[in-house]
Amino acid sequence: MPRSYNLGRRAEPKADTRARIVDAALAIYRDRGLAGASNLAIARVADVVPATVRNHFPEPGDLARAVFEALLAELRIPTPAIFDGIADPQSRLTRLAEELAAFYERSEPWWRAYEREPELIRAWGGGVDQYYADIERLMRAALGDLSDDERSVAVVAAVIGPPTFFAFRGRGLSSDESVRLSLELTLPWLEQRRERLARPA
Repeated sequence: MPRSYNLGRRAEPKADTRARIVDAALAIYRDRGLAGASNLAIARVADVVPATVRNHFPEPGDLARAVFEALLAELRIPTPAIFDGIADPQSRLTRLAEELAAFYERSEPWWRAYEREPELIRAWGGGVDQYYADIERLMRAALGDLSDDERSVAVVAAVIGPPTFFAFRGRGLSSDESVRLSLELTLPWLEQRRERLARPA
């Protein structure tokens, strides 16, 4: 049975109510998965009636998208500002690997939730596509002169991406050790690729 509506909440600004609903849904998605995120469950955690959830998020995908936006803000995805003042590609790639590792550590509960329940991707719609596009832009920015070389981008995405990072962590490496190993694998390959592309055809 839904909890009774708290009359003191009526004066609460709409933005605060909306934020509480999003926070409640975020916690439920993380802890119970998409299946546990019914309007009733979200309303109980947010301390509102289910109709309030529907009033704030009338379309089925509205709340899921709002949750995804809140998640990205909470996890603080690296931005191109991480490269400010860094010119050479090796240092830029090192910064990228360090910043992404810190981001992966912050997002590990969500990465595990996604592995358990890949349908979260469908629920979050185009937001996930935007996330991957933003990460790829960072990788291309780190690559400098190799930014348009699709093979180089693929290697960086594979070796510095979350599956490899968590595979290293799963084998007992620390975050710093995982970063160092990914760079040991990536930097020499990129240097060879750079030399190969510089040779006359």
